[in-house]
Amino acid sequence: MQKDMTSGPVREEILAFALPVMGSNLLQVTYTMTDSLIIGNFIGGTALGAVGLVGSAVWLLTTLCTSLGTGLGIAAAQFFGAEKKEDIRETAAAGYLLSALLSVLVFALCVLFADPLIRGFLKAPEEMQATSRLYFLIIAGGGIFQYLYNTTYGLLRAHGDSSGAMLFLLVSALLNVFLDLLLVVRIPLGVAGAAAATVAAEAGAAAASMRYLRKRYPQFRSLRGLRRDRILAKARLLMRLSIPIALQSSVTSVCFIILQRLINSFGAASIEGYSAMGKIENFSHIPSQSFNAALAAFTGQNVGAGKFHRAKEGWHISIRMGVLLCAVLSLLILFNDTRLLGLFGISGEALRRGREHLDLLMLFVWVNTIMDVSNGFLQGAGDVRTPALATLTNLAVRLGLSFVLALTPVSWRCYFLSMPPAWVLACLVSVSRCRGEKWKSFKIR
Repeated sequence: MQKDMTSGPVREEILAFALPVMGSNLLQVTYTMTDSLIIGNFIGGTALGAVGLVGSAVWLLTTLCTSLGTGLGIAAAQFFGAEKKEDIRETAAAGYLLSALLSVLVFALCVLFADPLIRGFLKAPEEMQATSRLYFLIIAGGGIFQYLYNTTYGLLRAHGDSSGAMLFLLVSALLNVFLDLLLVVRIPLGVAGAAAATVAAEAGAAAASMRYLRKRYPQFRSLRGLRRDRILAKARLLMRLSIPIALQSSVTSVCFIILQRLINSFGAASIEGYSAMGKIENFSHIPSQSFNAALAAFTGQNVGAGKFHRAKEGWHISIRMGVLLCAVLSLLILFNDTRLLGLFGISGEALRRGREHLDLLMLFVWVNTIMDVSNGFLQGAGDVRTPALATLTNLAVRLGLSFVLALTPVSWRCYFLSMPPAWVLACLVSVSRCRGEKWKSFKIR
């Protein structure tokens, strides 16, 4: 339900928002991991590697969708704090319009560039090429559902409502598991079945979220009667907020695609180990992602209401809570690394490489948590450029170090040894901005 976070105890307000988001993220990571578990155990390591090979490209598609939802959430949260109800409805209409247009454009680009990406740039092994392309295009075809879901989620988050997301992601997770078992195990459609299950689950999340929004928030049951010029003005506002976030996410994804190519050059063991490791690593990022979303909504509402000191207090509290939870998760993963990676059906050299990568990241992931929480604070305030700069710093350092270290005896370890220093430098960029006062000037007027 709608929640005004401009008053009341700061810790309790943020935690009440963050906990359902953690549940939602856990469900999302779990049903994503389900694909890999079933693919690795019922189809084989080559299929798991083929799906993992396009993982960064699929992540790029996902981040483009979430960027629009994040930009919409920033605008709607500040309008909520300022009690501008009609502006929120216009923002919603603009968000759904952009969702439809962008989903068509992105899918067309995926069809056009799938082969050059997979066969050309990524240099996928011959036995993985067709499987990777099929999986990628099926996921891209379902992009409209991701856009609709993230637009709706952005509206709910702006209203302080995070519990709804957990409910409709539960529907999505259960549907994904059922369809994975049906289309991969029972009806052996292979990787195509796993991709179709994911798209169907995303459609379920989109339908459930939109139904929830219309039922709980009567003002969104109809967006007719709004002035076209004001909707277009809100669309421009959303693009202004979303484009830096999208560029940040896109550059991140492109850099990981480049890293994936580097990983591919070290053979199948690196591809399979990296793919399995990534699924486990996602669990360690749940605290940072959850407090990022919670703090963005909290900050947006309070900046909109002119309560800057309260917003800053939320940043300090969120960092402490996020780092504590991250440390607990990291320790659990470290003490169960071999067992967790073994769930994906990998062994031998692939398992060893995945374990080394995972263990090092778990020692430093708390730094990434501080950066993510700080970025959520800045984005909620409307300062979307500094998080983009922090991300560019992260990627520039990581890419440069990876390719330099690849020329040394470090060899295949290059792509994870580069991450800790990159996280530290990027974190300094975000934290230094939060400690200053410049972020206050980004309030939407």
